[in-house]
Amino acid sequence: MSITGSDLIQVFKVVCESEGRLFIPDSPRQEDIADSIAKHYDSDDLLNAIKLYVKSEYGPILVFDFAIKSRDFVDKVKKERLSIDKFKQTVAETRKLIEEYEL
Repeated sequence: MSITGSDLIQVFKVVCESEGRLFIPDSPRQEDIADSIAKHYDSDDLLNAIKLYVKSEYGPILVFDFAIKSRDFVDKVKKERLSIDKFKQTVAETRKLIEEYEL
């Protein structure tokens, strides 16, 4: 899935609205910043990073502020995803071992 800068800004608006946060448009620069971020990161990781960012911030939300912290939030999302995948793999392996033992 590919995401554009405009899509990214819409995601910010929707997430901020659902979390009851204030999204402040920064028209002169937010479109270019959003385009750069969208091109740089994987779409799924980026969308989850935005959700995590909005939930963790206490002040008004700006695309520019997210851009500064984006690497940290995307890295957190990636680590969490890898951890969940590893856990699921461990559960599947354990289930397989239990089924083999029961036979």
